[in-house]
Amino acid sequence: MKKCTLMLNNPDGISRQNEPVITRLFFKQQPIDPTQVKLVDEKGDIVPHQLFDVVYDETNRLITACSIAFIVTNLNQLVENYTLYLDSQAQLNNLKGITQLDTTLKDGIKRLDTGHYVLELCRGTADGTSYGKWGIRYFAAKAEGRNLIKDCSNAIGGFYGPFFTPANGLINPPEHTVVDCQTEVEGPIYCRYRFNGKIPNGLDPALHNKSFSIVWEFFYQSPWFRRTYHVDDFETSVDGMPVINKITVGDEYESGQNNVVFSRFASYGGTYYRQGDLYANILADEVNRILSQPLDKLSPNARRYRESIGDNINAVSWDFFWRLFCVKEGILSDEEIKAHVKTILRKAHHVVHNSDRNKAVLFAKEVDVNSVPEQTIFPLAANKTAEINPESGYAMVWYTSNIVGRYQIVQRKDSGWVNWGTNGENEYPELPTGSTIYTAYGQFDDWQKQADSMEKNIDVKQGLIEDE
Repeated sequence: MKKCTLMLNNPDGISRQNEPVITRLFFKQQPIDPTQVKLVDEKGDIVPHQLFDVVYDETNRLITACSIAFIVTNLNQLVENYTLYLDSQAQLNNLKGITQLDTTLKDGIKRLDTGHYVLELCRGTADGTSYGKWGIRYFAAKAEGRNLIKDCSNAIGGFYGPFFTPANGLINPPEHTVVDCQTEVEGPIYCRYRFNGKIPNGLDPALHNKSFSIVWEFFYQSPWFRRTYHVDDFETSVDGMPVINKITVGDEYESGQNNVVFSRFASYGGTYYRQGDLYANILADEVNRILSQPLDKLSPNARRYRESIGDNINAVSWDFFWRLFCVKEGILSDEEIKAHVKTILRKAHHVVHNSDRNKAVLFAKEVDVNSVPEQTIFPLAANKTAEINPESGYAMVWYTSNIVGRYQIVQRKDSGWVNWGTNGENEYPELPTGSTIYTAYGQFDDWQKQADSMEKNIDVKQGLIEDE
């Protein structure tokens, strides 16, 4: 029987629980039979594993390379050795693992029970509403048993800027696009799916004919999931400033009016931030000014829009009230939108960048976002962040593979809408395309240690293949 050592290196000696490990293995000199692989830890316990992305030799029976996924349930030391045995008596993993459930939403494509989560991926309906967005529209930690997106009326994982700006006629990729979902890997420990889509053209020619691809990855019994965003190259401007291959990713949650899923925000080591959303005020003022005209001066679409908003613009979601400037809604003509945008952008750029607010940077370990003006803050550069519910003890933790220059964080009890967005003021996108976002939700003793482990994954080195 042959064997090789997998040397697990634990950066910084971080305490690891239920952490997924994926590494690439090579057997070019000695191709192996994948049915004879057995993985064992230092205690001699068999570790369930999954092989995927397999490369076969000319016999189409033996493999010369593959990826392996397994879960490290507990690791507290700097190094540990697992042993990969090539054993003709090896038994297949007797592991239930990730369970494929029947979808519940009309556009649902994958509903997974990962052991830690029940979640549903949706392809979207392109109907222009938050109920029809692609992404994760049902998301619940099994231990908590609560869907963080009430009525499945929003989504985790959508990207917006620079497409979703008034200057582009508010083309909303999650709401205006149906994605094609490809299953790349589906097994008991690891699942990988790819969303492919094409963004409808808006008013900005620099953003025409752009396609995207998002890779989603889910792991058995782990609080982690991750996604990577690929978008065709573009160069445009937002807020009067150049943007090259940067996007806004938005994870959005709904809990109903007078409630919020999260009521605190924190950046790793403490939060530097500006508070209040002057742009939202300018936008809302312009919406109110337009709609305050006599009813007979409004188009039928504008009248219906005004009736749908009601008297309290803050009691409806941000996405909804600014649809006035969306070319897909047809409320204003393209030329009217462009004229209004000129006024909005000039005012917004001035009040954000050329006022005292620009230097009014605050600091706090955690921020009670709902208590600040417009229930919005713009934290400065970070790649490890969290939104926290101190009552339940649950937190959502993000690690981004690239630094995000500014975030937009909203926790608004008036509407029950919570947003984690990778954009700064005036919708300026800050996340480089090609970035990977790790996310974890749970009751963590220290969310920063969870972020550290996502930043510094367990590293694996493959040793020599030797005889037992």
